[in-house]
Amino acid sequence: MTDYSATDDAHRDLREALGAYVLGQLPPAEAEAVRAHLATCDECRAELAELQPVASALASMRRRPATGGPTPAALGSRIDSAIAGEAARRRRTTLVRSLTGLAAAAALVVVAVLGVRAFTGTEATAPVPTAVDVQVAPELDDVTATAGYVAHTWGLEVKLTTEGLDAGENFEAFVVAEDGAVVPAGTFVGVGENTMNCNLQSFVLLAEAAGFEIRDDQDQLVMSGDF
Repeated sequence: MTDYSATDDAHRDLREALGAYVLGQLPPAEAEAVRAHLATCDECRAELAELQPVASALASMRRRPATGGPTPAALGSRIDSAIAGEAARRRRTTLVRSLTGLAAAAALVVVAVLGVRAFTGTEATAPVPTAVDVQVAPELDDVTATAGYVAHTWGLEVKLTTEGLDAGENFEAFVVAEDGAVVPAGTFVGVGENTMNCNLQSFVLLAEAAGFEIRDDQDQLVMSGDF
C-alpha cells in the first residue's frame, strides 16, 4: 500500500491516485487513506472536483441503454477491458494524464453505443429500481428520503429522492462494498425544502455491495441504506 505521509513525494502519489479513487479502483486501505487526506487538503479536493464530472459522464454513458437491446457481450468486454487498463495506468500517471485517460475511455463508450445503435431500431425499456429503506440521521428532523437501486453489468445506480437538506451544502455519496471498501458514487448540493432527485453511480457490482451512504462536507453520516 502507498504510504501517504506529509511529504512532497507522497502528496504527488496521492494526487496521481485521485483518478483511480474517483472510479472506485483503489484497494480499500488506500481509498481510506485518500479520503482521510482529502478531508484536510483543499488542493486535492479541488482536483477531485475536476475529475468527478468526467467520471460521472463516463458512468452515464455506460449506463445509457442502447436502442434495440443490450450491448453485445464481446463489445462490453472490450469496453470494460479498456477502462480497467486505463484505471491501472492511472496509478502511475499525473493528474493531467488521468483526465485525458478518462476522456478517452468515455469516447470509447460513446463509439461503442453508437455502433450498437447503428444495427438496432427499437427502444430499450428502462429498468425499475428496487426500493431501499433509507435511514436518516436522527438529528435531521426535517429531512426525508427515499431510494432505490438498479443493478447493471458495469455496477450500481442509486436513485435518491430527498427533501430538507441544507441549501448550498455539499454532500457526497458512497457505495459500501461487502469487504468494507467505501467507493465514491457522486456528489450533489442540497436544495433546502425543494425535492431533489439524484442518480448516483458506482462501479461496485450488486453482488459485492452492502449499501450506500450520504455524507456532508464534514464527513458526517447524513443517511444510509442497505441493499
